[in-house]
Amino acid sequence: MADLRFYQGLGPITITEIAALSGAAISDSALGARAVSDVAPLEAAQAGKLSYAETPKALAALPPGALNDAFLIVPPALVDQARGLGALVLSHPAPRQAFSRIGTRLFAVRGFDGEARLHPEAECHDSAQIAPGAVIGAGAVIGEGVRIGPNAAIGPGCRIGRFTSIGAQVSVSCTDIGESCNILAGAVIGEAGFGVAVSAGGVIDVPHLGSVRIEDNVTIGANSTIDRGVFGETRIGKGCKIDNLCHIAHNAQLGEACLMAAFAGVSGSTRIENGVMFGGRVGVADHVVIGAGARIGANSAVMADVPAGETYAGAPAQPIRSHMREIGELRRLVRARSKTKPGGKAGE
Repeated sequence: MADLRFYQGLGPITITEIAALSGAAISDSALGARAVSDVAPLEAAQAGKLSYAETPKALAALPPGALNDAFLIVPPALVDQARGLGALVLSHPAPRQAFSRIGTRLFAVRGFDGEARLHPEAECHDSAQIAPGAVIGAGAVIGEGVRIGPNAAIGPGCRIGRFTSIGAQVSVSCTDIGESCNILAGAVIGEAGFGVAVSAGGVIDVPHLGSVRIEDNVTIGANSTIDRGVFGETRIGKGCKIDNLCHIAHNAQLGEACLMAAFAGVSGSTRIENGVMFGGRVGVADHVVIGAGARIGANSAVMADVPAGETYAGAPAQPIRSHMREIGELRRLVRARSKTKPGGKAGE
C-alpha cells in the first residue's frame, strides 16, 4: 500500500522475524517461514499483506473469505474469528502497537541524498524558477512555470503541477500538488500525523505510510500543516482556500471550494464535503462528516456530524438558532440572579 515514489521498501521479513520484533504469537508454526513485504488497512487486506484488527465488530463487518491468505494481527480472543475469514493469524494483546513496530521495519520515508540541490533524477521544467537554498529530491517532478521559494524542500517523488507557487521554507513530502496552487511560506505538507499506539508496554508512534493529494487552484496559508495518511491519501479538493496557521490531520478529506479561516484544526479521517465554510479557530473531532454547504461559526467545536447546508456554532457545535437561544437564556439567568442579590444591579 505504500507508494514507492515516497517510501523505501525494507522488506521482506519472515513471520518468525515479525513475531520476534513485535512480540506477537504465531497461531500456526508452519507460517514461520512465510514472508511479508507490504501492509494494508483491514478493509483492503490482501493475500500476503499484513493488516491488523482490534475488535470483533471490525471483523464482523467483513464478508466471508475477505481475508483469504492475508496476514492478520488480532487479540488472542479473536484468533478463531479471524481464521474463519481465511486469515493467517498472529495474536498480540495490542495489535495496533505490534503492527506499528512492524511497519517501521518494512518501510522508511525516502530522504534527500547527494550534495546537489536539484537531484539528477528529478524532472524540472526549463521554465521553473528555483530560488537559492531550495532542495529538490530524487524522482520529484516540477512542472511548467512553477516557482519554488528560498530554502523550500521538495521531497523525493513529489509532483508540483504547472504554475504552482511554493513559498519560502515550505516543506513538501509524500505529496502530489496540482496546477495553479499557492503554498505560502512555512507550510509543512506531508509529514506524519499524530498517531500513537498505547498499551501496557508503553506508547509508540504509528507509522504513516500514505500521502497527500492537493488538487488544482488550492491555497494553503503560511505555517499551515497537512499530514499524510496512515494508509491512502489526505485530500484537499479543487479550489479550497485554507488560511494561515491551520492544521489538517491524516486521512482527512476536503471536497471542492472549502474555505477555512485561521487557526482551524481538522482531526483525522474527517470528511468535509464541497463548499463548507469555517470561521476562525474551529476544531473538528475525528471521523466526523460535515455536509456540503455547511457553515461553522468561529470558535466552534464540532463533535458530531453536521447536515448539509446547516449553520452550526458553539462548543459543542449545534444549530446556530439553538446556540443563540442558549446564550440568551444564560444572559437572562445571570441578570435575574443579579437582581435577587442584596443591593444587586442588573449586569453585576
